[in-house]
Amino acid sequence: MEELEPKKVLIGAAIIFVLIAFIWYYFYYESTSIQISNLKREISRLYRYKSELPVLMAKYRKAQKEFGQYSKKLPLKEEIPTLLVKLNSIIKNQDVELLSFRPGKAHLSKNKLYYIKPINISMKATYVNCGSVFENVARMSRLFKVKDFRLSEPKIVNSKKVLINVNFSAETYYFRR
Repeated sequence: MEELEPKKVLIGAAIIFVLIAFIWYYFYYESTSIQISNLKREISRLYRYKSELPVLMAKYRKAQKEFGQYSKKLPLKEEIPTLLVKLNSIIKNQDVELLSFRPGKAHLSKNKLYYIKPINISMKATYVNCGSVFENVARMSRLFKVKDFRLSEPKIVNSKKVLINVNFSAETYYFRR
């Protein structure tokens, strides 16, 4: 076997070293460098969020409080039984007779943010007591809109009391989920 010249060995070792360095750079260092720069960007983004967090949390708490107030007026579900109990309580306190309470089918509002639930209600009352019922309904915490109000069939009970049939349509509202 012939001996290799030291110059050729040195050049071969240099080529192998450069080749190993290139492979290391290409397969390890470059991808690691990209990952490091991505992580640095992510860390700086998270630090920005961290500095904004107290302000965002204050806004979130305020929004939750407002939502709680509005959800009393515009609940997340129909709540027809609850509404009937409240309305019945108001009516009984005013010495009014509830003749019928017929909820209709709910439909979406034009802006599609909430449902509108129509309700047809009939009751028998004096004119003054009917007005008191509507006044108390207006004070309810939840939205309840009276529409198409009709008075009919007045019946004289005595000189101070005239009963009338009161028919009206009403609408109640609740959030769309």
